[in-house]
Amino acid sequence: MMNWLYYLLEANLYLAAFYGFYRLFLHKETFYSLNRGYLIVTSIVAFIIPLLQVGYLNNLLNNQQEARILSVQVAQVTETSKALTVTDLLIFCYLSIAAFFTVKMAISIYKIILLSFNAKKQKAGKVTYVELNHSHAAFSFFNLLFLNPSVAEKHTILKHEMVHIQQKHSLDIIFFEIVQIIAWFNPITYFIKKDIKLLHEYIADDITTDNDIHKHDYAMFLIQNSFGIVPNQLANQIFNQSILKRRINMLNKERSAGRARLKLLFALPIAGGMLCASTMAFTKDYAMIDLYPEKYESTQSVKQDTSKKKATELETVRTKSGTKAKPVKFPPPIVTPDPPAAPRPKKPAGNVKFPPVKFPPPIVTPDPPAKHKKAKSLKEVKFPPPIVTPDKPVPPPPPPAEPKKDEPTSISISGTNQDVVLITNGEQTKAVKTQKITFTGRGTVATDLQGKPTKNGVNTVQKGTVTFEAKPTN
Repeated sequence: MMNWLYYLLEANLYLAAFYGFYRLFLHKETFYSLNRGYLIVTSIVAFIIPLLQVGYLNNLLNNQQEARILSVQVAQVTETSKALTVTDLLIFCYLSIAAFFTVKMAISIYKIILLSFNAKKQKAGKVTYVELNHSHAAFSFFNLLFLNPSVAEKHTILKHEMVHIQQKHSLDIIFFEIVQIIAWFNPITYFIKKDIKLLHEYIADDITTDNDIHKHDYAMFLIQNSFGIVPNQLANQIFNQSILKRRINMLNKERSAGRARLKLLFALPIAGGMLCASTMAFTKDYAMIDLYPEKYESTQSVKQDTSKKKATELETVRTKSGTKAKPVKFPPPIVTPDPPAAPRPKKPAGNVKFPPVKFPPPIVTPDPPAKHKKAKSLKEVKFPPPIVTPDKPVPPPPPPAEPKKDEPTSISISGTNQDVVLITNGEQTKAVKTQKITFTGRGTVATDLQGKPTKNGVNTVQKGTVTFEAKPTN
């Protein structure tokens, strides 16, 4: 049963990839019949590809990993026995929900058939007209056409619904209902079912407005009658409020160019890639058709037989849920008896005295005198003699200087109108005009000339244009 779940997961991956291609490149194009065929064919192919394989590719990639895969399977035998309860729970949930959708579809079909039995019917060729006197709804299901005979624009409704009957649109709806029951866990199935019903209406609207009915009048007719009517999930219904806006937009859209149909060819490499992925990326045993078997079947038949035998052995090892595995009986261990112990000597009877045994005295050898080892003297480190430099003779301090006795200095200035003579301690200094003679002396300053005292105590003697200054320091 786990193989069935793996198969469903793989098929739904391919279904999602095909539908993604449709939404990206095709759903806005106006070749509605081709889009309808694409959705039907790719939904079937998505469930067929997991059953196919390319044995040649599988042989190239998996021969080297055969031993590893078998060892992994052996290691997983004990794990599968622990996961049986989880597997049973998954299977039970899947079947329960699938049964719910099956019953729901059966109830919808039963209501349609019951409505046809209770209403008045008229048969015209292969089509059976069922009169709905108390409803304005108009829909078709296979060859049954449900219509109110008093409705306005009856001719337009008949032309629209006959397109659904002639092109077997009800078969598409039943097919995608079954796909939804099988893959109810995949939300893509809901979108595909909605898009296929939308394509049915596009096709019917296109054919209805092709000749005698104007598109504008047809759009106004749909708007006036689409409100207040509950849609039926299994029937093709002309009045459907939820898709009314998209139908009117597609009526006014320009036709797609012919080369736009070439986009459908891109689905072929996508399908080829899915087939290669199904062969190489998934290790499975539910593939039934080999499209390209290995060339050297005779040399590899032995390997396949051995792998199949090992797989069957692994399946026999697996125990069913709820049953206990038989205990493995091991042979009894082989026990070897211990060798017999040697017999002990018997004690002699009576009190028998044995002569004492004399042992020779022990030979004691004196220890050799210990040789005192001289401690190895460390080599003396010889330092070089210090270099002694004799001190320089310190000169004796100078004798204290005797204070000089200030000898009195006699200064006299004499001169005429032309020259001035300065006599200091008997030495004569002659000065000329425009020269200053500055002298310093201790004692009294005497001059023969009249001088004017200054504020610094200096006597200035003037004679003609010559000025002489005397500045005593003490």
